[in-house]
Amino acid sequence: MDTLERFAGRLVSVIHNLAALLLALASALVFYQVVTRFVIGHSATWTEVLARAVIIWMVFLVSGPALYLGRMIPIDVIREVMPKRVQLWLIRFVTAAIATVLLVLIWYGYKMTLRVMDQQVAMIGISVAWFYAAVPIGSALALFGLFLSHLDAERGHIGQLDEGDHGETIE
Repeated sequence: MDTLERFAGRLVSVIHNLAALLLALASALVFYQVVTRFVIGHSATWTEVLARAVIIWMVFLVSGPALYLGRMIPIDVIREVMPKRVQLWLIRFVTAAIATVLLVLIWYGYKMTLRVMDQQVAMIGISVAWFYAAVPIGSALALFGLFLSHLDAERGHIGQLDEGDHGETIE
């Protein structure tokens, strides 16, 4: 398990650094478009399309680390009022539901990427498939992050249940 956690830590670090670079690139592209539109008077329209693609990639790439690190918005109100054993099953249900959605995104994202391989983005002359590929790749990374997050949650709740069972006495 330590090897998996070390790998996940390195992957998160690489993805965070890549996302930071993509954010810087998107910012530079938008800045360039503003300069060409308002200073030069002739807008570089290709920057808008490329900036949009960069932002899409950035969002899909960081979804995996966000799930793994627990940075998604949790709704804990319902879970906290339930007994510990029920909480564990609720976490399992939510994980299964999220995994189902991610598997659907992977499957249909892959199919859409294959379907648009021959289409070109008019302003930059590359395949639209490069844009669509963010969906299955990012969803696969999110599925990996979800799996690791769920393992942490299982260990934490099972540890709490074990501690609670040993500390209780029947009188």
